[in-house]
Amino acid sequence: MSRLCLLIMKPPHTDDDMDRMCGLLNSAKERGWDVVIYLLGDGVYCAKKGQRGHLGNSMMTALGKGAEINANLKDLLARAIPPENVMPGVKVLEDLEGAFIEDVMEKASRVVSW
Repeated sequence: MSRLCLLIMKPPHTDDDMDRMCGLLNSAKERGWDVVIYLLGDGVYCAKKGQRGHLGNSMMTALGKGAEINANLKDLLARAIPPENVMPGVKVLEDLEGAFIEDVMEKASRVVSW
């Protein structure tokens, strides 16, 4: 099966980024692909529990469509977001970089980063 990896390292300042993520997710899912999202650096702000509006809806939509979402523990803690303040369904990984590299090298058909 084909697999799309999305690496998000930017904070969710605009709806354009979430629209892009949802567009890629929808296209991949329509083709029967697996989708995994990695949140690294300021991208971990996307995983914060209780977000409203477009960002919260986009993340819940991704989870609802079967995307796997992973957030980096070190980056969460550096931004004062404890793991218990992460959205349900988001996995917190201690070695996100290692998991991402392994996924890209062994499983991914496509990788998109922003």
